[in-house]
Amino acid sequence: MARLGNHNRKSRAAFAAAAVFLTVAAILFGVLLHFYQDASPSPSPNGTPQETATESAGGRESEFPTVDWDYWKSVNGDVIGWITVPGTDINHPILQAHSSDPDYYLHHDIYRNYNPLGALYLDAECEKEGFQSPNAVILGHSLTLGNAVTCFGNVQRYSDKSFASEHQTVLIQTPNTKMRYTVRFANIVKGWEPTKRTVFAGDSDFRNWYDSSRESAAMVLDTDSEPNQVISLVSCSYNFWKQNERTVVTTSIDQKQAQTETVSTESRQTGSGAE
Repeated sequence: MARLGNHNRKSRAAFAAAAVFLTVAAILFGVLLHFYQDASPSPSPNGTPQETATESAGGRESEFPTVDWDYWKSVNGDVIGWITVPGTDINHPILQAHSSDPDYYLHHDIYRNYNPLGALYLDAECEKEGFQSPNAVILGHSLTLGNAVTCFGNVQRYSDKSFASEHQTVLIQTPNTKMRYTVRFANIVKGWEPTKRTVFAGDSDFRNWYDSSRESAAMVLDTDSEPNQVISLVSCSYNFWKQNERTVVTTSIDQKQAQTETVSTESRQTGSGAE
């Protein structure tokens, strides 16, 4: 009987421990879900909150969505662009991080509210040249809750060549410019290693960095391109170093196929008055 009593006590203790664990897990999930639901209405280009913003001309996913720049600038003056990846949930404003607080948008949303999901932002090291930086680095969190993928959650999927080949186009726009970038390759890197580079000694230094990055890539779509400028999409991933890993997707303008449209404020005004 004594042995049976000890067994029962151990069973009750194990059950109690499991109950505590499940309760804590439920609370943590609830907190994350609360933050996610607060942030889940992804800002749509025209300023109307909705779960997924996919407005495009003629219903074609490859077209640039129309962005109400005046509205979004009034919401946050750090809004400098918009990124859309057709066929994914990536359709968000891009904010500019500042050297005074380079990690601010890791834990603040576009409305400047504290939010662990943060926002998409251009690295503070690229503040001077913006999207024309030799390596313009756009960062964002990756978090999946149920079937919902937040912010840059799809970036980690670019290690899969099938997914990457079906989602090669990255649309970047600013108030004055529309640019079509094409995914070239994706690297999976350890989060604790200093792999980011935004400053180069010259064209040769940039070329060596680009070629080296492509050679070490986990996924390569293009082996021939030799761009002089790229945009990198960076987010957390969980392939090899599950506690601290990043997926870095390198993109560049396709000089033969992509079209770059630059419209100055002056030309807009002139065009609106033409008969």
